[in-house]
Amino acid sequence: MYENPYKLFNKGMLPYGKSIESIFVDIVQGKDYTHAQDNELASNLLSRQTANVKVEYYSENKRMQYKATISDEELKGAFRTEDGLSSLTSRILQAPLNGAEYDQFLLIKHALAHLKGAESKFTAPEGATAEDKAKALAKQVKASVIKMGFLSNQYNGQGVMTFSKPQDLVLIAPADVIANMDVELLAQAFNVSYADVNQHIIPIDNFVKETKEGSTTYAEDTATQAILLDKDAIQIYDTLNSSESFRNPQALYTNVFFNRWGIISACNFANCIKFVNA
Repeated sequence: MYENPYKLFNKGMLPYGKSIESIFVDIVQGKDYTHAQDNELASNLLSRQTANVKVEYYSENKRMQYKATISDEELKGAFRTEDGLSSLTSRILQAPLNGAEYDQFLLIKHALAHLKGAESKFTAPEGATAEDKAKALAKQVKASVIKMGFLSNQYNGQGVMTFSKPQDLVLIAPADVIANMDVELLAQAFNVSYADVNQHIIPIDNFVKETKEGSTTYAEDTATQAILLDKDAIQIYDTLNSSESFRNPQALYTNVFFNRWGIISACNFANCIKFVNA
């Protein structure tokens, strides 16, 4: 069975409701106590400090149903081999589940296009080979991992002061770029062992972008070389995950329905850097 490579962003089943309220409380700026006047100290006891609270809402935006039909006539033909019956049934039921995984993969690509973090211009040396470009990009990624460990408002769309630990970051890049990258260098950057680095590097066939702002159609984004993002930058929740069957005794077949509903959205409180061609 096919599994899309972005399962790590899935937060599980939403227990109640069909929407999420994501709340971020920004840092409080300190005041210089050494120059405070007596009257200021007294009034400060009763004054109110308003928290800098920002909110994002994510609502259910995926309601997909997948149907499979198991025919008695087809099953009869499968009896020609020892495991033919179970093999055919398994393949028929696997097809809609593969379709569900692929649809989620596409929706995650769309969510990546809506991330509003920072952009880092990537310029490869003149005459550089594909391997040289990938190595240069890996060094730029490593530097960015270190920078995102500091409290900053430069790497997220909401402009809040936040940070990302190296082990919470993920790099998404085309397969041909990853193939030429210095994986040992990236393992050091993510502060993980060489064996675990693949959990932080995820291949993609290609990035996409909106054809125009607010559009629901997408085109290939050839400018983006890679995206470094916090695991919380993509929010995925299931709201319904069920299957039901219905027997048609007249036509001698059984219909099986798989329901996959949920939320797939970009979170602009989390850090994200897109590496784009200069």
